[in-house]
Amino acid sequence: MNYKMIITLFLAILLNNKLLFATDGTDDYKTSPEGKIGNIGNAKYSVAKKFMAVTADPRATSSAKRILEAGGTAIDAAISAQMVLNLVEPQSSGIGGGAFILYYDAKTKNIYAWDGREKASMNFFEDVFLNSNGKKKGFIEAVSGGLAVGVPALVSMLEKVHSIHGKMPWNGLFEDAITLSTEGFIVGKRLEKLISRAPHLKNQKTAREYFNIDNGGLKSGDLKKNKKYAESLKIIRDTGSKAMLNGKIADDILSTVTSHIANPGLMVKEDFSFVNPILTKPVCGNYRKWKICGMGPPSSGGITVLQILGILNNFELTSDNPNDSEVWHLFLEASKLAYTDRGYYIADSDFINVPINEMLDTQYLKDRSKLINKTSIITNPEKGEFKNYHARHLGIDSTSEKPSTTHISIIDKYGNALALTSSIEFMFGSGLMTSGFLLNNQMTDFSFYPKDEKGNLIANRPEGKKKPRSSMSPTLVFDAKGELKIVLGSPGGSQIICYVAASLVRMIDLNISPGKVTEFPNICNRGFKSDIEEGVIGDILSKSLENKGHKINRKSMTSGLHIIYKDYMENLHGIADQRREGSAFGL
Repeated sequence: MNYKMIITLFLAILLNNKLLFATDGTDDYKTSPEGKIGNIGNAKYSVAKKFMAVTADPRATSSAKRILEAGGTAIDAAISAQMVLNLVEPQSSGIGGGAFILYYDAKTKNIYAWDGREKASMNFFEDVFLNSNGKKKGFIEAVSGGLAVGVPALVSMLEKVHSIHGKMPWNGLFEDAITLSTEGFIVGKRLEKLISRAPHLKNQKTAREYFNIDNGGLKSGDLKKNKKYAESLKIIRDTGSKAMLNGKIADDILSTVTSHIANPGLMVKEDFSFVNPILTKPVCGNYRKWKICGMGPPSSGGITVLQILGILNNFELTSDNPNDSEVWHLFLEASKLAYTDRGYYIADSDFINVPINEMLDTQYLKDRSKLINKTSIITNPEKGEFKNYHARHLGIDSTSEKPSTTHISIIDKYGNALALTSSIEFMFGSGLMTSGFLLNNQMTDFSFYPKDEKGNLIANRPEGKKKPRSSMSPTLVFDAKGELKIVLGSPGGSQIICYVAASLVRMIDLNISPGKVTEFPNICNRGFKSDIEEGVIGDILSKSLENKGHKINRKSMTSGLHIIYKDYMENLHGIADQRREGSAFGL
């Protein structure tokens, strides 16, 4: 399928699927800022032999395809695609944010976990998100402006990974984004709708003008140029990631963050010297006969996904019914227990001694599974207890993590694989725009309260030079022989963990075809009520789960699962979640 055909298909989907948004009257943009597509069918699906790329926009997928066809590796293609995504879906990610990467080197069979998370300013303090009365600030109050902005780390991480795993020259990976920025791109319906739902874009002159807020916002079908972004990309192309840390772009970031009238940030020039994306160890565990690998702290994604699956390892989930309430009751209960541990124990491991091995210990997870009753629910989930982890950080978290993120899955012709999840946090990040791109608000991923009601310190509290906890869950799955079989991840805020875990249950336990896995309703329990996606199938499942005692919250759950599955014939199956605008393409 060529580029024009992809665009034609994309437009047809938009025309035939009315975009619906939550109308419960209670801060819609907070509960589901990304919105949803009304029809949960029509997943985008591609099968190939040589390579596969799945991204959140056909133009980004096309860019990745061009690089892969030219002999580029997965990281080469991901860089080109990410630069395009910054332009065409600015609400979700970009060079003003950060990311995590899992990279599989087919030659060495090693898995590399890269942490490109933003750090808090050295001037950050634990009460930074509290008002004068000691109460937490409103979310939009905290987000809007410079206070929640961390120094962007995405470009620095991409350059480091490229220096090891790239084949094509760095300066050859920016042309698609530069061309689209200069000549213009067509605004889609989804971007139009999200602009109308973003209350903070009006709070800064640059963003207000770029998104045409005073005239009702950009409209679907508009041709939008971003020459300032093109200029920034040319500088990064020619000088590398240092352009984000020194010189004009860095100066513009600092000035934009600290000069906001209503909510200036604490960022100082010294903070730019702390940007140092690092290679860390992936967290891996076994589920049935499969090896699952994800990101460790400061992401909670890998640990929590593995906890959910590790608890479920103690139950038989095989069923002919993909919506079997027995299966999803167990999933919700396992999710409830895992998220409870997450809230207490997971944070930046440079500040907190996270008990990773203890949390993933087989016997511990078996013991946690014994708390689950097949006919009733756990009403008051409690954290697990670990030796030597008692009095240091016992408070439960109060984080407001929002679902504006993107995910890229790629397998190149050499067999290398990349799972990249990147984010600017809330939709359109902080609402601050500089040098042609939006700046993140990642610092609101910290717990707003540094202590719980009992005075216990919270692990994920704000501190200077600390990374806020994330739920981003780039994931690689290997079979019993150690062969790579699945690459996946999703946007979705703290629900990302459930999106990934539930997809694996569907593929591994329920034997659902990868091409169909995103057609089923999303489901999650983050320690309290059980969330089930709106829709007919969700209606049926909700009723049966309510009979077991679950308190069900029906809502929009806009996942953006991007999956690559390698079958026994070595065919690559690419799946782009039908809830968003993504596409899959392979050769």
